[in-house]
This record gives sequence, C-alpha cells and structure tokens, in this order.
Amino acid sequence: MASYSSSFSHQRDGLYHDVYQPRTRSKRLYPIPQCVQIEVTISFNLITRHHHCLTDRLVTVSDTHFRQESRRFDLQVLRNQDQAYQILGAMLRRFPIDPTSLTFDVVIGKIIRHGLRISKWGSNVGRQVLPVRAKLWEIVTRHLVDDRALLRRALAESALLTNNTMVPANETSVKKMLKRVRVEDRDQRQDVQQSTKKRRVEAESCTICLEEIKVGSSASQMPCSHMFHSGCIEKWLKQSHYCPLCRFELPK
Repeated sequence: MASYSSSFSHQRDGLYHDVYQPRTRSKRLYPIPQCVQIEVTISFNLITRHHHCLTDRLVTVSDTHFRQESRRFDLQVLRNQDQAYQILGAMLRRFPIDPTSLTFDVVIGKIIRHGLRISKWGSNVGRQVLPVRAKLWEIVTRHLVDDRALLRRALAESALLTNNTMVPANETSVKKMLKRVRVEDRDQRQDVQQSTKKRRVEAESCTICLEEIKVGSSASQMPCSHMFHSGCIEKWLKQSHYCPLCRFELPK
C-alpha cells in the first residue's frame, strides 16, 4: 500500500510585545525603601500554529510559556538611560531575542517610558512598588499540505479539465475559422509580395504529431496563429475545442 505524508514549511510571523501596568495589589516593603521602586516583569511565549493550506484553516497547536524574569530597582534608575539599558538589556538577553534587533531596543525604550509615565499617575500615589509588565510572544506558523488531500484535489481538477476539454469544436466554425496556409522558408518569404504574404508562413513543427511541417506543403492555421498539419488539427478539433498550444477556444 502506498504511504502518504504531509509536506510543510515554517514561517516566523514575527515577535510581538506589550508593555503595561498590571492590576495588582500594592506591595508593602519592610523596611520601607527610601524611594519608590519599579518592579519589571518580562515573560516570553512561543505560539505555534498549523495552517492547513487546502482548507485555509489556522489552528493554534501550542502556546509554550518559556520563562519569566522579574527585577526590582529604584525608579530613579529609569532616568539614567545607560544604567536602565544595562539592567533591562541583561533581562532581555535571557530570552530568545536578537540583541541587535530593533525589537530589543524598542521594548527597553517602552519599559523606561512607561515606568516614568505611571510614576506620575494619581492612582499610584503612595505606592512603594510600581509594577511594569512586558509580555513578549513569537508566532511560528507551520504550513501543512496533506499529500492525500492534494492528490484527491488534483484528480478532481484533472477530471474536470478533461470533461471540459474533450468537447469537439463546432464543425461549421472549424470550416470558417481554420485558415489554409502555404509553408515557405524564411528566404522565400522575403521575396513574396505583400498581397500574398498573408497566406504564407515560415516552416515549423506540428505540436500534435511532433513532426516538421515541410516547406512547400499546405497547413492549417488557427485564429490564434498557431499552425498544424491540416489532418492533425482537424482530427484534434473533433475531440477538443481548444488549441493544443494556447487553449484558444473555438465554439462548441
């Protein structure tokens, strides 16, 4: 019995992030710190999705929580760009994030700005610790094609194409639209007067029988300008109403 498999490809859809202040109860620290503290928590999730190409269906198959890192330090540190970048950068490097990427710098910048912004909110007055949460997640999509389903579709499309193709052309239309031409070589054509040139064409091969159309013989030309042996194309059009080369359609 033949075995079938699923072919697939991976696509990394991107790294996303969100920086916000979570709704948590105010922490009381003992001994009481001399200045307000900022507590930064960074988490990272990897989301894997399967895209079933034939049905265009997207399914989330796993949402893996990698790890979570927290660090608490004085709010004043955020006002020192270099010191804040050093602390937050060390935290981010624990996650699968490229430190040379734009996202790396953007997340650090957002944490700094958000921490300084919430320190001015009236709702945070009197809090000893201001929480800031940075959620990062990456989405990886696996595009799946079930070979069995693909084979079924190909067979169905082939059957449909065959049914549509194997319809003979209208006999009257064939007589009107097929043009008799005389085959000549290139040198001979240059000497032919313009008035008779329309009925003379250069020698080429018949793509139905794959044999050369000999110079000096007569051939038949479709309205799309493709040329064949007269007997070959007439027999072909009794089975199909399409040009064998470009699928130009004659009346059925």
